[in-house]
Amino acid sequence: MVGSLFARQVGTTVLSRVLTLMFGLFTAAITARWLGPEGKGQFALALLIPNMLSLLLSFGISTANIYFTGSRRLSISALTANSVMFSLLGTFLGGLFVLLLVSCRLLPVIVAGVPVSFVLLGMLALPLGLLASNFSSVLLGLRRVTTLSVLSVLQAALAVPLLLLFVAWMNLGVAGAMLTALAASAFTLAGTALCLRREGVAFWPRWDNRVIRPTLAYGMQSYVGNLMQFFNYRLDALVVNAFVGPIGVGIYGAAVTLAELLWQLPNSVSFVILPKAASTDHEAMNRFTPRVFWVVLLTSVIGGIVLAFSGKLLIHMLLSDAFLDAYLPLLVLLPGVVLLGAGKVLANDIAGRGYPQYNSKAAGLALVITVGLDFLLIPKWGIVGAALASTVAYSVSFTLIVVFYVVVSRRPAGSAPVGLVGLSPIPTGK
Repeated sequence: MVGSLFARQVGTTVLSRVLTLMFGLFTAAITARWLGPEGKGQFALALLIPNMLSLLLSFGISTANIYFTGSRRLSISALTANSVMFSLLGTFLGGLFVLLLVSCRLLPVIVAGVPVSFVLLGMLALPLGLLASNFSSVLLGLRRVTTLSVLSVLQAALAVPLLLLFVAWMNLGVAGAMLTALAASAFTLAGTALCLRREGVAFWPRWDNRVIRPTLAYGMQSYVGNLMQFFNYRLDALVVNAFVGPIGVGIYGAAVTLAELLWQLPNSVSFVILPKAASTDHEAMNRFTPRVFWVVLLTSVIGGIVLAFSGKLLIHMLLSDAFLDAYLPLLVLLPGVVLLGAGKVLANDIAGRGYPQYNSKAAGLALVITVGLDFLLIPKWGIVGAALASTVAYSVSFTLIVVFYVVVSRRPAGSAPVGLVGLSPIPTGK
């Protein structure tokens, strides 16, 4: 019964990700052909700032929501009111930070080549992202996997006609692409809130120490690791922009998008295996996870080989010949992407058993390697250097995760530190 439930949940998640991917390819093709490499790079950079701030100012609340919802230790009303309060706090601090950058004239330096107006427009994504993430985590804690999958597909589907309207027909360029992203995020937030209405959701912020203290205490345990993992995924875009410019960011982003096609299955499996590891017998997981890991790794290797041979054709068909320079960095990225994809299965097993600090250590070392190699390789080799830096960092992270998994799986059941047992999600995409 447990295995059947796992298979159904993975199947639902995989199906939703495939559909989301199909719509995502349409949106990628539209933005690439209408915006070109430079416009695509500006679009990515303008949204990078609010995305980074969204994670930086999340305080781990979404992680805590999953645990306290699933364990029923706090009510839905209390958790959602707490989520609204922290989302508003994060929005205020993020807005203040960006205004400070603007007043000190540092923002044009950080995202050189991107108009400040685009970044300010993108900041509207901060409150939408914080609220949507916090509310979605409550649904995940309720095991509403199908609901979340449907919302994900609908968001991706909505982006296609909106892009055609704002970018292709109204010819709004980068601003049109950003309006599309904001509208899709607003739809997801509205849909999530609507799904929570029957669960007793509270839309008004509330300061309650009886909720704030436990959610912060739990959420911060994985916050640092998630933060480092995100910067490991995204920091290279800023470095590429500094040395190559927005055009380089656009072309490199195309390579990253194609390479991460291989993460569809690993992300789906790791998404479901985390709560399973938290609620399943230690020895049963020792038998279950390795089998899943090898299936995911073998599938990823086969997918990597196929993508290596078909990558240039995909770029030509989907993105146009203006992005053909993305093929070489795509090839360089593939080994690291394949390994890290399989590593996510082990990482979420580790977190589900109550040891998120191990994943934080792997993410921390990977971030140090990424930063060091980015500044060493990008000035010399451009976006190929960025791809090589990522592959090396991903490979090191994978190796450490395997070592940590061996350590954790050999420990006796129930030996996880008090306060760490439960759900602690690991980022699943770049």
